[in-house]
Amino acid sequence: MYLKNIAFHGTVEKKIHAIVESMGEDVAYFFMNWAQANEAIDNVEKPTVIYVLPPAGDLYVDWARIKDAPDTQIAFVAPTDFDFDGHENDDIIEQMKRLCVRFIKAFNDSGYFEQIEGKVPYKVLYDFFDQNVTGIVIEPKLKEEEGIIICEGSERSEDELEDDEQQQGG
Repeated sequence: MYLKNIAFHGTVEKKIHAIVESMGEDVAYFFMNWAQANEAIDNVEKPTVIYVLPPAGDLYVDWARIKDAPDTQIAFVAPTDFDFDGHENDDIIEQMKRLCVRFIKAFNDSGYFEQIEGKVPYKVLYDFFDQNVTGIVIEPKLKEEEGIIICEGSERSEDELEDDEQQQGG
């Protein structure tokens, strides 16, 4: 069996990374815990999506598949000045809400997960890190659409190429 894109799309994190990359070069991406993000954020020069290492989650098991559904925190942050003005900071918060909207659209268009719909609460971040950044954090429950097929092996179905594609050189 030939596997395609296992390095890019075989895990929930790789799927989130691919979604952020699809948003363009004007957005940076981090995957780490909050302590690591506190250090990495020192070098942020553009709006950044931080997918925080999930502390827990659920595995949904049915007769043929296992789908991962991690508890997530996803932050959208941008650098701000020390002793910022309230109006300027509010503008950055609004920009990060718009970045979150871009992310949700790209997320829903990806087909990797069940859609994010309905109420999506957010928390405002400022003075949270050692570096001056402002943003928001959302905590959606993600659930993979495909997951791992357990009847055919442990590979994720989106990583498999059908025999026809492989024979056709695709």
